[in-house]
Amino acid sequence: MWRVDDVIKAVNGVAFRVEKDGFPSISTDSRTIGKGDLFVPVSGVNFDGHLFAQKAYEASQGGSLCDKTREDIYKNVKGTVILVDDTLQALLDLARWKRRHMSGTCIAITGSNGKTTTKEILVDMMKRTSSVAYNEKNYNNLIGVSQSILAIDGEPDFFVFELGTNMRGEIRRLALTTEPDASLITNINPSHLEGLSDLEGVLEEKLDLFTLTKKGGKVFVNGDDPYILPRYRDASHTACVYGMAGKTPFHLEIDEDLGWEGSRITLAFPGETAKTRTALLGKHNLCNILAASALAYGVGFGMKEIKETIETFTPFAMRFTPKKSRKGFLVVDDTYNANPASMEWAIRTLEELPCRGRRIAVMGDMRELGEKTSYYHRELGRFLKKTSIPLIALVGEHVKETFEELGPERARLFEDKAGLIEYVHHEVREGDTVLVKGSRRAKMEEIVEALI
Repeated sequence: MWRVDDVIKAVNGVAFRVEKDGFPSISTDSRTIGKGDLFVPVSGVNFDGHLFAQKAYEASQGGSLCDKTREDIYKNVKGTVILVDDTLQALLDLARWKRRHMSGTCIAITGSNGKTTTKEILVDMMKRTSSVAYNEKNYNNLIGVSQSILAIDGEPDFFVFELGTNMRGEIRRLALTTEPDASLITNINPSHLEGLSDLEGVLEEKLDLFTLTKKGGKVFVNGDDPYILPRYRDASHTACVYGMAGKTPFHLEIDEDLGWEGSRITLAFPGETAKTRTALLGKHNLCNILAASALAYGVGFGMKEIKETIETFTPFAMRFTPKKSRKGFLVVDDTYNANPASMEWAIRTLEELPCRGRRIAVMGDMRELGEKTSYYHRELGRFLKKTSIPLIALVGEHVKETFEELGPERARLFEDKAGLIEYVHHEVREGDTVLVKGSRRAKMEEIVEALI
């Protein structure tokens, strides 16, 4: 139960009207709000939550926060009304208030690539012996993380939150909200450059998580990343360095490449070594496994739980997931999203995995690269040109520049998905392997469904 006085204190608000002493829960959605709940009308580019205040009250008979500049809307809306400077910040403040009143250990994860997979592997390890709350799927923005905290029931032993960003300052706001006891940055790569400008902007944004981790807490540093380790200098935390390239305190060694069956690996951690096997494909996924394992071990979990998860964890939908087609060729669905680094990783993995026939790459646009959009699409073309992939099919506006770098010898450029699908269906044969990858907005999964 949220007492109205605590809400006012948490959001630094002013009571416009008080009709209730408290609220059972907090909601941002007038369609699903519960009886007696407090409505927080957040706004976005294309919507204004304040316009749903009346509908929310009719459903809840509770109350609402209100931006001080929208006070006129609430003169005709019944229920408790609390005025705030900014309703989105108030939502974060409420989440922070709740976080401070919970005793469990909080872990926050960010990075350009792999943060969702790393989070899910870590949660699976922890669930084997402990109670864990976490943001599901990729609800990792200011609203999603806040909603996830506010939805927590009881007193879990651990909270695990993936933090995302597409503009400067968001990781700082999320770190201030979650107040992590331990944190991890998976890597620094070109992503969300529309809001973060360049790699330096990405690095500065992500490093805010380390800076705002609780004093005396642990930060898990990717020793293989060329940007993070050289820039991390902070004596107020315990740094736990992990990696595959050098002899870091938390180390993963590949013992045997099993092709499409995964890998046999060795984890070498301070004072303990374990051999295990994973079905996840690609070196990038081994990095995710190592990151999650180092974090789990570093906060007190044993090798037993870590090994059990590694040996049973399966790939998520649209994340380098192989699917057998009716005609006997293999389609690798990696359509969840794409940036320059994940494109390169996927292509390298395609080349490394065994294939009875030809390897085919189907590529769509990469988004949110800002002024670097042209540069990175041409870089993709230059990278593909160095590979041995004999057939490359491209669809989208920005990959036209990829095609210009590749030329028509191995590549084909299509105006729409229908033309590409028809072409690939005509060309592909039994035993071939087709990688499909592109930005989330490109909806490349439609190509996957058409091919299988």
